Amino acid sequence: MAKKIGLIIKKGCTIPQGLQQALDLCLKKRGIEITEDLSDPHLKAILVLGGDGTFLRAVPFAYQRDIPLLGINLGRLGFLTEITVDEACPVLDALVKDNCPLEKRLLLEVHHRRERFYVLNEAALIKGPLGHMIHLRVYREEKEITIYHGDGLIVCTPTGSTAYNLSAGGPIVYPTSEVFILTPICPFMLSARPIVLPATRALKVELLSRSEEVHLILDGYLNKTLRAGEKVILRKAPRPLKIVRSLTRDYFEILRTKLGWSTPKV
Repeated sequence: MAKKIGLIIKKGCTIPQGLQQALDLCLKKRGIEITEDLSDPHLKAILVLGGDGTFLRAVPFAYQRDIPLLGINLGRLGFLTEITVDEACPVLDALVKDNCPLEKRLLLEVHHRRERFYVLNEAALIKGPLGHMIHLRVYREEKEITIYHGDGLIVCTPTGSTAYNLSAGGPIVYPTSEVFILTPICPFMLSARPIVLPATRALKVELLSRSEEVHLILDGYLNKTLRAGEKVILRKAPRPLKIVRSLTRDYFEILRTKLGWSTPKV
């Protein structure tokens, strides 16, 4: 049975000529078939061409199959799609030879009503279009932590700490850390600050607001509506997600590049 690599590409994008040549050189010439059927049981990995939004949509397929995700950045920022087009050929070659660096990332397992979702970046509980303040009671297991009053709450993974969490004033956390980050969105009380917790116990968020429409946004693309009194359960997923890393650049070099941090001359 021929080995296959799944392909998901950002809508409206075309594959750059140099990248197409890399795919032909490193995959097709080695008998590796590229398929857009992400449910194929013979996939060795999933290749994402685009930005972080495209990458996040591939997460459930890679998690279900327990196969690596390789993201090549064709977008603007790309914290998750960290491989550049210039790096594509050596990284693909290493992947085919089972010699590429893989990093294991914690996922959130989110329970809402009778549905279960696996989330790489964050679960955000956000107020609706009326703009009223919402009230969210947060528990760790059955022990209450606090009630957040404001525009909402972000519960994110270390991988997601450089996404919505960062925009809301939350901390940057090293991506292989085993923690959850709770970051309130525009809290009413100035004393409401982000909290970092070990990922060893489940979190529960209860919606106390009675009339305001509230949304549960998962990784920026899944939207579920919450009703008053409903609870969302968040826990560490049973296994991590495997992400293919750059062969030459470490996390902090990528972070400096993406955030525009300058390195002063000494």
